[in-house]
Amino acid sequence: MAIPLSARPELSRDDSDAAWMVDVEVDLATALALARASTRALLELSPLAHREISAALAHEIDTLETQRDPRSVAAARALKQYLPEAA
Repeated sequence: MAIPLSARPELSRDDSDAAWMVDVEVDLATALALARASTRALLELSPLAHREISAALAHEIDTLETQRDPRSVAAARALKQYLPEAA
């Protein structure tokens, strides 16, 4: 994730790169919020949906943890919040 514009004094407010960074951060925050909401909704839909999404999340967590780089491990930890059995 990019560093917020306020934390980057070398970028002026009228710099097009700075505007692009803010746009990317807003797009990322929006995508993450939609993903969280979708996951919560799917988990509540039915027992079958809960089982399937839990299995998919467990697979993603395993895949990320095997990569062992800091971003993958952090992502795996973030995903675990949706998988009570793994937390």
